[in-house]
Amino acid sequence: MKVLGIDIGGSHISACMVELDDARFLRETEVHEKVDPSGSSETLISAWAAAIKGSFAKAGEPVGYIGIAMPGPFDYENGISLITGLHKFESLYGLNVKELLADALQISADKIRFINDASAFLLGEIKGGAGKGFANAAGITLGTGLGSAGYFFHNLQDGDLWCTPFKASRAEDYLCTRWVVQEYKRLSGKDISGVRDLMQEDHRNEHAKKVFDVFGQHLGEVLLMKYPPSVQDVVVIGGNIAKAWDCFIPVAQQYFESQGVNMNLRPAVLGEDAAIMGAACLWS
Repeated sequence: MKVLGIDIGGSHISACMVELDDARFLRETEVHEKVDPSGSSETLISAWAAAIKGSFAKAGEPVGYIGIAMPGPFDYENGISLITGLHKFESLYGLNVKELLADALQISADKIRFINDASAFLLGEIKGGAGKGFANAAGITLGTGLGSAGYFFHNLQDGDLWCTPFKASRAEDYLCTRWVVQEYKRLSGKDISGVRDLMQEDHRNEHAKKVFDVFGQHLGEVLLMKYPPSVQDVVVIGGNIAKAWDCFIPVAQQYFESQGVNMNLRPAVLGEDAAIMGAACLWS
């Protein structure tokens, strides 16, 4: 069975057909388009519909089954956007995106399913990536925000790691790009745009090392608190910050060792394709 998997982000839509029988991407159907997140509802739906039609056209097939990974807050079952105050998709607030897309594509709304983007990431890695073969897994994405999901006894669960109480605030405030930028500024007095800057050779200094060490410590503490080894077999970690794996994961592992536990951390292998795979697998 072929399904179109879609990842909708703040400024893009990426789509690719997936053959569900063997969890295989049909690369010739890939579509990647930039989208203005501040556009009107008509502009957004039109842009998304155009990308979807483009992928099915590349496959030489009429528009069929669709799975969409979407950031929250969102009513995933009914397809209604609840996003507001996040500088994206404001024009869609309270609207039934599923029905609007179905109308634009001239298909039945029951051919469209939605899933949280972090849950789609984990499901994709379970089906064809770093989590394959595990019955119990947790997945987190480290980037602009902190996404999470759980896969326990073959049941997918949306996560709430981002709002888990931690230190003086919540976990996301200590495990995101914003914290890295602010902490490096506090230590060095210098401005950076994100983690990538600290990975460059000219930033490999004591301040960069300190930021990564503390970040790794935070990650270890949060994971052990929320996803101890007793509830999962593997923790799959993705997102842009995960590209600096060797800079902070060893510190997290040192923390686990100090606590007498063995945490199986694995880097995501599908990258940005994980959410596309997971979205498509809603129809498995």
